[in-house]
Amino acid sequence: MAEAFRGLAADPAGRLQPSDGPRWDMVFDLASALLGGVILLLVTLSFRDYGITWDETWHLNYGRHVIHWFVSGFTDDEALWYRADYLYGGAFDGLGYLVRQISPLDRYETIHLFGALVGCLGLLGTWKLGRLLGGPAAGFLSLLLLVLTPVWWGHMFANPKDIPFAVGYVWSLYYLIRIFITVPSVPPREWVKASVTLGLAMSVRIAGLLTICYLVMLLGLWILWRARQERDARVIPRYILRFLPPLSLAAIGAWALMLVLWPWAQLAPLRRPLIVLARMSSFNLHERSMPFGDRRISSLSPPPDYLLRYFGFKLPELVIVLVIGALVVFIVRLVRLRRRAKADLRDLEVPVFEGLRGRAKRKARRKARRTLGRAAAEARELDLPLARERRLLAIWGFLAFTILFPVLYAIVKRSPLYDGLRHFLFLIPLFTVIAGVTFVTLTRMVARRTRALAWGLQVLVLAHSLRMVVAMVGLHPLQYVWFNAFIGELPGAYLRYSTDYYGASYKEAYESLRRHLWETERERFLAAPYVVSACMPEFVAKEYFSANFEWRKRSGSLPADFWLGYTRNNCYLKHEDAPELTRVERDGVLLNLARDLRDPEDRGVVPVTKPKPPKAPKVPKSKPRKTPIPRGTGDEGEDEVGEDTRGYQNEDDSEDDDREDDREDDDREEDEGAEIPDPTTPPVGWRKRGDKP
Repeated sequence: MAEAFRGLAADPAGRLQPSDGPRWDMVFDLASALLGGVILLLVTLSFRDYGITWDETWHLNYGRHVIHWFVSGFTDDEALWYRADYLYGGAFDGLGYLVRQISPLDRYETIHLFGALVGCLGLLGTWKLGRLLGGPAAGFLSLLLLVLTPVWWGHMFANPKDIPFAVGYVWSLYYLIRIFITVPSVPPREWVKASVTLGLAMSVRIAGLLTICYLVMLLGLWILWRARQERDARVIPRYILRFLPPLSLAAIGAWALMLVLWPWAQLAPLRRPLIVLARMSSFNLHERSMPFGDRRISSLSPPPDYLLRYFGFKLPELVIVLVIGALVVFIVRLVRLRRRAKADLRDLEVPVFEGLRGRAKRKARRKARRTLGRAAAEARELDLPLARERRLLAIWGFLAFTILFPVLYAIVKRSPLYDGLRHFLFLIPLFTVIAGVTFVTLTRMVARRTRALAWGLQVLVLAHSLRMVVAMVGLHPLQYVWFNAFIGELPGAYLRYSTDYYGASYKEAYESLRRHLWETERERFLAAPYVVSACMPEFVAKEYFSANFEWRKRSGSLPADFWLGYTRNNCYLKHEDAPELTRVERDGVLLNLARDLRDPEDRGVVPVTKPKPPKAPKVPKSKPRKTPIPRGTGDEGEDEVGEDTRGYQNEDDSEDDDREDDREDDDREEDEGAEIPDPTTPPVGWRKRGDKP
């Protein structure tokens, strides 16, 4: 083990890591390993508790279509047109489909476990980034703070798009910072690792292209800084030529990896990803009304403070306080560094060159300045504390930029926003890293003056951790509905902000109803199935329901026996006159309920089944032969093979129980209370289905 830690110390990118001494460094690394083991144990024990969310089925289907694109020899082109999912890379979905083929679990349990393990990779990346910037103690605290962030933990199990992208994002930034630390002598392996992580981020969401832009920006700023330090602009082209080959190879490798499981982009690998990047900033397929404080807003025109409020209400209080403290410390240290740099410039003495005049004198003075500037730059590099401080502040500025830029861009572009901060989960690991490193830095500073206060700060973190553990256990498995004390926790956010927007509480609502009926009317429970309706897609309901329950759409002609309703779109207010049977609550707040829609005299009564009269034999009739309608014309009806008017083929759910009915789009639009345009309609200028790509 000692050799392993010596290897870490020999890491060329680890020269910025502060240390609390070899013994304490080993203690914190062992604590991180122990915490990681506990996390894996909790994941394996609890992944079955999480409900199915609205997006999961679509991603299960898309993953199957992606793999079939390759298995069929590129003839099964469903992945090129499936809903709006073809606009996303299929890395997570395709790999999830392959995992489901070998898993003994059912498909939803498998994808929940697979997604949670991918989320654990994000925890590992957060630990490594925190350790890189603040040492083993900061790595441990960054990991702990992220684990105890309920919105992250709750989404890990049932978010097939935002969590995988967040994982790729944090790993990409980790390797970008490693490159920046080792520049100009970057080891080749760092370029390779950065290329892989950049490609993985883009293979889930094209927004990962930002990471390549970040890499170019980092190298460009370093080159400009170096030219200024050496007072010689001629070094700019020299460094550009030095970095251009590895940078180009890393970008090409990342782009190629992005395309591997993205069939639609493979047909135009340079143009189509950029089209999607431009389109996603104004993605308008999910227009809906949602609560926001004391008013309701549209997802297509969110107010400028939308993300600010949600980050302020969904992040733990300690993380928010530490991030604000980090901003103050950053500004103070930046001002001090600036003053020292100006003092160094004043100390430079340029020769007078009394024997020269005119142009020759000016040329000699410029040459002397370059020589002295280069010598001063080399001296500063040898001044390890100053060089380390300068590079650390540059990294902190870079992290601040990676947080602020996506948020400000969404505000300026008025990008559609909904479901809380779900689409910005990729920033949460960065917040916890900043908080963890800041806390460890402050503790070290305080410990130099009074160890009692340093121990007091550590007790504060322990108290925060215990409080968050209690809160997350109480919310299980609905941790993602948590709000902090700044809004009054979950009771303060109830009906004012989005809580159970993913419908994860329906699993518990159905199980509570089933237990209630089994305990109160067992004879009726065993006699005939109940009919249930709810604000949920039919394919999700069928995954929950057993043989004792049947699903009926809300628009069905026959009445249902029971109604399940969550709080989104006031679904729980439907059938208010019907009595409540069960409730799903957290912190005294209603999340879902079951209502009894039966007539009072029919409740608990075993239905009497009458014998059906014999049916008359059917006389076969000759039917005119149907002329097949070409796919993608836009005017076809639903024929006998199940092709609908939205341009994609429905398939039977017969292959390893992994084929869903794609015709549930209308149900989802109705169930979520939003009139959503057809997501498969291509934009102007795109080819229709049936045309050659």
